[in-house]
Amino acid sequence: TNMVVDVRRGVHLWRGGRLETYRAMVVGGNLNGCGGFGVGSHKEALKAVAIASRKARRNIFFVDRYNGNGLTRDLVGRQNSCRVVLRAVDNGLRGNPLIKEILLRMGITNCSCKAYGKRHLWSVVRATFKALCTHESVEEMAMKRGRRIMTIDRALRMKV
Repeated sequence: TNMVVDVRRGVHLWRGGRLETYRAMVVGGNLNGCGGFGVGSHKEALKAVAIASRKARRNIFFVDRYNGNGLTRDLVGRQNSCRVVLRAVDNGLRGNPLIKEILLRMGITNCSCKAYGKRHLWSVVRATFKALCTHESVEEMAMKRGRRIMTIDRALRMKV
């Protein structure tokens, strides 16, 4: 599913008159841990959105969700003077509406999100995806620490 975040109009003045161009940002995802964003530019707004959605399909980020819908730890992403903090919680999706839409498209439904600083739409989107890039699954954390993952039922069987 795709969502148009923003469409901006730029004007260049030439001898013959004004030349308008449109820039669009689109965020997309499959609601299952996979999503991306794209920026498109064209002389027409609809074509700019189409180009942006095509680029969003190419610019894909993967997130291994914890328990199918959450994060393993708190994440922070920065873009320009915007800072996005994603906190791992169990009480649903709360916080900035744009970040909530991005996380929903990624399939994350348990998270508290907050944006600090200058909250320009494009900076918020890029900072959110930078934060999601730093996410590690439980398996990756265990490998990094040199430990094994043990489930509760296996621990009870082994009497650990």
